[in-house]
Amino acid sequence: MDSSIPRKTRDPTVAMGPKAGGPSPPTTPVAPVECPLCGVSFVPDDNGDNDRAACPGCNLQVLRWARLGESSAASALVAGSDPQGPSDPLDRWLAGKPIAPRNPTNAERFWRWCRRRPVLAGLTMAIALLAIATGVVGVAQSCYLFGQLRDARQACEEANRSRIQAESAAAEHARVAATQQALAQRETLARKEAERRAQEADAQRQETERRMAEAQRERLAAAREARLALARQLADESRQVLLTHPPRSLFLAEQSLRAILREHETPDRAVEQTVRDALAMLGGLGLRGHGQPVLAVAISADGRWLATGSADKTARLWDLAAENPAASAAILSGHQGSVGVLAFTPDRRRLITGAQDGTVFLWDLSSRTLGQSPLVLRGHKTPIRALAVSPDSRWLITAGGDAIHPDESARLWDLRAQDPSATAVELRGHQQPIWAAAVSPDGRWGAIAGEDKTIRLFDLQARFPAADQTVLRGHEGCIAALAFSPDSLWLASASYDKTARLWDLKAKDPAASVRVLRGHEGWIGAVAVSPDGRWVATAGYDKTARLWSLVPSQRPTAPIALVGHEGPVRTLAFSPNGDWLVTGSEDKTARLWDLTAPDPSVQPLVLRGHVGVVHAAAISPDGCWLATVCGEGTGSQGDAVRLWNLHLDGLLHTASLAGEGRLNPEQRQAILIEAVAR
Repeated sequence: MDSSIPRKTRDPTVAMGPKAGGPSPPTTPVAPVECPLCGVSFVPDDNGDNDRAACPGCNLQVLRWARLGESSAASALVAGSDPQGPSDPLDRWLAGKPIAPRNPTNAERFWRWCRRRPVLAGLTMAIALLAIATGVVGVAQSCYLFGQLRDARQACEEANRSRIQAESAAAEHARVAATQQALAQRETLARKEAERRAQEADAQRQETERRMAEAQRERLAAAREARLALARQLADESRQVLLTHPPRSLFLAEQSLRAILREHETPDRAVEQTVRDALAMLGGLGLRGHGQPVLAVAISADGRWLATGSADKTARLWDLAAENPAASAAILSGHQGSVGVLAFTPDRRRLITGAQDGTVFLWDLSSRTLGQSPLVLRGHKTPIRALAVSPDSRWLITAGGDAIHPDESARLWDLRAQDPSATAVELRGHQQPIWAAAVSPDGRWGAIAGEDKTIRLFDLQARFPAADQTVLRGHEGCIAALAFSPDSLWLASASYDKTARLWDLKAKDPAASVRVLRGHEGWIGAVAVSPDGRWVATAGYDKTARLWSLVPSQRPTAPIALVGHEGPVRTLAFSPNGDWLVTGSEDKTARLWDLTAPDPSVQPLVLRGHVGVVHAAAISPDGCWLATVCGEGTGSQGDAVRLWNLHLDGLLHTASLAGEGRLNPEQRQAILIEAVAR
């Protein structure tokens, strides 16, 4: 209670009001009431349900009906007095006891202060709210920062844990890596050691294998050498008994040659010679049938047919594709004189034969009536001495003559014409018999030559070949043979003046561009050019054949002389591949010269068996067969036509067939056992 407020004395009777059980106070309008304690006047609330009102100043319960001006003590009755003494300040005051002022609460004081100083209170409240807001924000920020700090600490701790774990893992990995490296090093060392030992073992194995292989090679070489020694022994023995026992000689030589070929050795030429000699002594492969000397031989372009012409006025056709060509032959008859020349057309359709009766027959090889209806070309009045066919099988040149008709001409026949006789063209110019005729491989040139020592060239591609001729002069004797080079740029001629000549057909004047081949010491009766164009071969009556090089860079100053024949060389021919040259001589032999050897003149193969002059030879296009003919030994006297197999396997097959009828298997085995025992 504020001490500045003067205490007022009230009539107790007035303040206490009516006693219990007395009459109710009269109802009056609400009037202001003054607190007897603090002196504050106020108007109580108009609430009929309660007769008391609380002082807004001191919260003293005051009777509502007390009037302003009445005693405060009388109007301030408060119910609920303490029996031991009034506890209410009014009751204590009415009781005459001292009243202790009531201490207001802090909230009441604050509220009173705010009511007394509203501006300052608002400012204070704003500052307080700002402070509270600042504190709240600070607290929130602190909480946030604390959370961030906590998260950072947790992250740091997590990072530390991760680092520790990583370091531990790294240390573990390093330890494992070190362990693995150590293991790898040990494995590497072990592997290297194993490889070293394996290499040593492999080296030892290779050395062992090398020694074994060397021993095997030595053993095989010794066995091979023993077989070759046996083969040489068989060859020597075969030569020793050649004259006394030809069948035994043939068998031993055949076995020797087979043994050498099995060892992939080049057989000794002497062994092959022994086989051929023994085979010749046993008869060889002869074609019998002609009753008189055989004068001409030719082989078809496909190698199937062999044709021979004879003085018995017939030609014969032998099938080389048959198992035994000598078994049968087609007889081509019709000529009234000796068949001295013949040739196959390159298209393999016809065989052309020329005879001494002046007729030329065309035999159709595809006809079923072969030998019965030839096409006869008539016009010559003298013996046919030479004929030649163009490579396209269109043109045929025939020529001849004798002492009675010295001015006989040659004829050019168009074989594609319906009647070649009706379109024949006379090739005039020669005044003496014509001995040789040839057609160039390109089909442009036709050449004829004879006893008048001249050569006449005809352009077969001209409109009138007979009118366009070139005369080549220079020989001083009869010209016996002609041959063109494969490229048709050279014409070779052989003469009885002991020379051969090479005429340059690409020159403007071939007669002025001639190369004279000198060296023979007798007549030259035959000439040929190798299929590869490398060699020109000539055959002379001086018992030699000679090779002349056509390659400009290899032309020697002197020809290669092929010496060995004991009589004049009458014929020669090259094999289709140019590896062999065959020569036939009056010494009754033919010889094979190896043109692939460093020196072709050394150790030729001698083909014996003929009993007369070997004056014609022909080699099949595949180089397998050689056919030679001679003018004697016909009928029962011998084989005028002989076939020689130029391949070793074919030769051995022929030798085996020839020996089968002369030695039985027991005799062959006994001969081998005896040879081995020696």
